[in-house]
Amino acid sequence: MKTTSIFKSSLLIFLLAMVVLSYMQMDLLVAAFQTNPFQGSADSVARGETLWMQYCMACHGREGAGDGPATAQLSVKPKDLTMVALPPVFPDGILAYRIANGKKTMPAWKDVFPPDQVWDLVSYIRSKSKKTAKT
Repeated sequence: MKTTSIFKSSLLIFLLAMVVLSYMQMDLLVAAFQTNPFQGSADSVARGETLWMQYCMACHGREGAGDGPATAQLSVKPKDLTMVALPPVFPDGILAYRIANGKKTMPAWKDVFPPDQVWDLVSYIRSKSKKTAKT
């Protein structure tokens, strides 16, 4: 009987933790289901490249490999974005969310870029991918 009580208490704590974590990450979960409205658009890639060269290249490098000139000053190096998994493993919405909201040393850009420009950056990043879609 004591084991059952401990199990129920542990399960309740686990479920409560999941509810709290899901509430805290609800916007990230919603982002996972967003798709790029400009997916496959050469114009979007070109617009994204223009933004990239002005705002992102210093840290992420020209091709997105995380080897930009500013990395010498960074304590944490940017990830190689050419190796980011393609959807559905790593959805475009999560990539857009990270651009807009930042993470750790990555600054948030939502006050700089409107949503369309964030999606243009996603298009550009995906155009540099070394990953291929599995069919």
